[in-house]
Amino acid sequence: MSRTLIPAGKDPFPLGPMSKTPLESVLVWCGPGEMAAGDPRFPVVRIPEAMGSEPDEDPRRPLIDLDIASIVYTSGSTGKPRGAVLSHLNIVANSCSIVDYLELTSHDRIMVVLPFYYIYGKSLLNTHFLVGGSVVVDNRFLYPNVILQTMRDQEVTGFAGVPSTYTILLSRSNLRSSRFPSLRYVTQAGGAMPPSVQKEVAEAFAPARLFIMYGATEASARLSYLDPACLPRKWGSIGKAIPNVELFVADAGGSPLPAGEEGEIVARGSNIMSGYWNHPEETGKVLKNGLYFTGDIGRQDGEGFLYVVGRSKDMIKIGGNRVSAKEIEEALHEHPAIVEAAVIGIPDEVLGEAPKAFIVTKKGHDKGIIDELPGFLQGRITAFKIPKSYEIRDSLPKNDSGKILKLKLK
Repeated sequence: MSRTLIPAGKDPFPLGPMSKTPLESVLVWCGPGEMAAGDPRFPVVRIPEAMGSEPDEDPRRPLIDLDIASIVYTSGSTGKPRGAVLSHLNIVANSCSIVDYLELTSHDRIMVVLPFYYIYGKSLLNTHFLVGGSVVVDNRFLYPNVILQTMRDQEVTGFAGVPSTYTILLSRSNLRSSRFPSLRYVTQAGGAMPPSVQKEVAEAFAPARLFIMYGATEASARLSYLDPACLPRKWGSIGKAIPNVELFVADAGGSPLPAGEEGEIVARGSNIMSGYWNHPEETGKVLKNGLYFTGDIGRQDGEGFLYVVGRSKDMIKIGGNRVSAKEIEEALHEHPAIVEAAVIGIPDEVLGEAPKAFIVTKKGHDKGIIDELPGFLQGRITAFKIPKSYEIRDSLPKNDSGKILKLKLK
């Protein structure tokens, strides 16, 4: 049965013209004594009746946009999950900005394989509800070709995924030979996707446009995006700030750094959380001087495009050098036989730490690859950054949103 939930007094049928699932009934919230407006096309069901009882009192309360709307927990991929307290203003402001740069309308239909308790998945729901678009939900990503068929059958206009979503589609589905006539864009967020993979994704989904995006749970989802038109000359960039957000590379005090210098990426905007739920000390570490400190190390080029160098919690201390695991992982991804790669630091008696790489290879390519990787990486990264050891895995540990859990590897 198909149902939709709307407040009393609103138009109960704001369906986009491309809706493929006809409504069978409409659920309407009505307080004590209120009547639901009817429509001859569909039966209208009052929520109290659907629940089997009347509420003792009207649960609605006066609200302003600064009140708490949601507490969304971080992924916990690099530490303990924290609950980001997001207001109505945070979510609405961010949703409006995303709608703006993706040019979403009621005609759009997004294919959703991400969970809604994950901020990226939640933003897909928020933005499409905002414009009266459609959300196509399919939790069968274990069978990626089924998802691709659903995309064709439902004539979706958009698709969203994290890096592992796309590596799975590239390696375990018939994506490269598939065509999606209605698809106009795909988005990627939820961690860095190596430029080599970005190029494969852009080619596989063409002529649909690929939007590389950057954000955080603490930012109600989105902080920046790379315009697809800039992709061919800015591979690896996270682009520029979305509308109504200021984003730049700063020193420890939050002062902007010149182009080319590395520092922490910081942000300010009406989409930034008020803090972590019941964690004032953790809040104080990321909200300072009116800015949100993302924990990502980055740099900005002369045109203002931002690049993530690595996570501050994901740096390997090799001798006197701080090395980004992301740099090594991107070099590993250039090998045609590698599907996924994750690099961590392991204890080393001489250097303090040494990089170790965990890799997933394409079928039939595991034998002998470890012997050839040092030579393959030579010239791509500095010699002391080449992993000291390698481990081949059938898969890498991930959370429900698809992010690699390096804590489990450690």
